[in-house]
Amino acid sequence: MRRRRLIRKLVAAPAVALVLAVGASLLSSPAAAAGDRVVIWAEPTVAPLVEQELSDGFRGASVVVVAKDLKAIKDELKTASGPDAPDIIWADHAWTGELAAAGLVTAIPMSSRLRKAFPVNVLEGFNYGFGTYGIPVQYENVALISNAEMVPKNPKDFTALAKAARKLVDNGDADVGIAVGQGANGNAYFMNPFFAGLGGYVFGTNAAGSLDAFNIGIANPTFLGNAEMIDRWNQEGLLNSTLDLNAAQSAFTSGRAPFWITGQWSRATLTGLTFRYRISPVPTIVKGQVPAPFLGVKGFMVTSYAQQHQVSGLAVGILRKRLTDPAFQSQVAALSGRAPANLKSSIDTSSLLGRISQAFAVSGRQGIPLPNIPQAASTWGPMGKAWASATRGPGSVPAYTAFTEAQATVQQALG
Repeated sequence: MRRRRLIRKLVAAPAVALVLAVGASLLSSPAAAAGDRVVIWAEPTVAPLVEQELSDGFRGASVVVVAKDLKAIKDELKTASGPDAPDIIWADHAWTGELAAAGLVTAIPMSSRLRKAFPVNVLEGFNYGFGTYGIPVQYENVALISNAEMVPKNPKDFTALAKAARKLVDNGDADVGIAVGQGANGNAYFMNPFFAGLGGYVFGTNAAGSLDAFNIGIANPTFLGNAEMIDRWNQEGLLNSTLDLNAAQSAFTSGRAPFWITGQWSRATLTGLTFRYRISPVPTIVKGQVPAPFLGVKGFMVTSYAQQHQVSGLAVGILRKRLTDPAFQSQVAALSGRAPANLKSSIDTSSLLGRISQAFAVSGRQGIPLPNIPQAASTWGPMGKAWASATRGPGSVPAYTAFTEAQATVQQALG
């Protein structure tokens, strides 16, 4: 049975409402009749690229691109109405279950050829029930950043990594072995490579291959059998939840931690480092268990408004024919620093930023999408608390106890 997990928060920014009209006819007729145009809502950074890609419209229809903050796209979709309601939205895959259950988005017909254009784990982010509700464009994930001057050779496995880190801490050359931003509430998103690497999972799957909210694996037997390793990491100073995101970054950049867990959003920090470093996947912790990071996938969905506007076929065609285009997705990746979803897309590695993006993309190949069902929201807090309690140094709660309690809390919340 395949396993999947959870976590991660979206940071809301002020809403933006910049309308980019594509097609000269729209300038004189902004409320064009249904069937004459397709409306797309996208983030401000992505909207200009969509406008450029569809500057000639699509199959005789004009296209309107509206730039909105990511949170506003989701919030306003629920109350949109009339001809300006979106037919296509730029979306986070974690919305999939909620929007599909509410009837706000529709499944996209996926040929075998189209499916093969994407890595299986990336495409799975938009799967819900028996349908696929989005076309992925980019994905992001955490990876292991190593100080190559403190640890000259890449550890072959986690045992070697822990040994190198422990020696540095014992000698007083490091304050913490692996700098991971947690803080008082913990952070299950950043900790997932360790959680998965010990056999943990958030939700299992049912016979149809869909996430099963009744199969909770936070305290499954395999993970609990390996939980003593967390207690050892805590005692040895390998992990310490008292570090929040800023403290973890500072520990690594100041040379007081040989390893750091972060993602593509830290590109600017990485380019400013004065020492050599490596970006790689977290190495195997327990044989047979993949230390998978969570994948955050973004892409496009077709809304139920497309049917009301009589443009369902056009909206699906735009996704399948234009927004899956490798060149388009390469442009989005170059702008965002994330990995393009289409396997034929490329990352320009001629620059340091490009090489950083490529390294994170490699780590994402063993990743799993954040659970995209509404029940996932109930797991974040308890899982974070379990990690914070089990890795806070002296006075920590045994990992077995912390994660058993977390599972019980989630089961109670989900009934």
